Amino acid sequence: MTTPRAGSKLGYLEFDRDHWAALRAGEPMSLAPSEMETLTSPTQPMASEEVRQILLPLSRPHLHAAQVQSLKVPQTGFKAPYVIGVSGSVAVGKSSFARVLAALLAYWPGKPTAPVTTDSFPFPLATLGNILHRKGFPESYDEPLFLDFLQAVCRRGEAARIPIYSHVRYDILADEAQSVEAPDIIILEGLNVLQGEQGEGLNALDFIDFSIYVDAPEATIKTWYLERFVYLKNTAFQSGDSYFNKYKGLSDSEALSVASDTWDRVNLKNLVENILPTRERANLIIHKSADHSIDRLLLRQA
Repeated sequence: MTTPRAGSKLGYLEFDRDHWAALRAGEPMSLAPSEMETLTSPTQPMASEEVRQILLPLSRPHLHAAQVQSLKVPQTGFKAPYVIGVSGSVAVGKSSFARVLAALLAYWPGKPTAPVTTDSFPFPLATLGNILHRKGFPESYDEPLFLDFLQAVCRRGEAARIPIYSHVRYDILADEAQSVEAPDIIILEGLNVLQGEQGEGLNALDFIDFSIYVDAPEATIKTWYLERFVYLKNTAFQSGDSYFNKYKGLSDSEALSVASDTWDRVNLKNLVENILPTRERANLIIHKSADHSIDRLLLRQA
């Protein structure tokens, strides 16, 4: 087993899989294979060994959460939730990662955990209008609604109802909502979780206690995006309710061409301009290889 070493990024310690896995400290695997299937995506597989070696050690910040919450009580008058932020590119696997981490944390006694995605906070399609092509960029989110939610739950201890987003319809569901009621831990996942600058008003970073950036080479993420698009073209896009139903008749090669163009024009641009610059704000950078396995972790030094 190797020891952590100074990483290539200034201020971080780099861990290989073996050393990171040792932080598990004997915690048992709490998720059954059937649960894993419901939490992960077919295009972003996560082996049980990945959960044991990488996510079980990461689920132990519940110890840190207790310390943070004890400090927050005198400031807020209630037990404020411990907020873990998870960010990264489109198609990098952050949503599956966040769902599995939330499920692991929820197994701790007395630690109700609420997974929240910033997919709940974009403007509806009708509102986006002529900036629809910039969906996922900072201006496409209803920032006041997002911050109102964080202040209600984290600073006032109130229950909150937030919109539900449909990936099939590519839009907010007008008549449905998710209830978030006094969780001990919030897993806040999304493209924009780490965006915002100090001194430029309130932003999500003001509420996050521990942040994670899921990383991979740009070419690898593009490959995953193309694979996901073809998979969805052959499955979800076939539904008459799907916003992307217009692509259902494309051949796989035609779908790859459409996806490649979309990636280059939209998602790569958003990654380079808005998402990647936030990577060094994270407490932990998790790097994935082409087979979806995590090959190294960079932990910010205190």
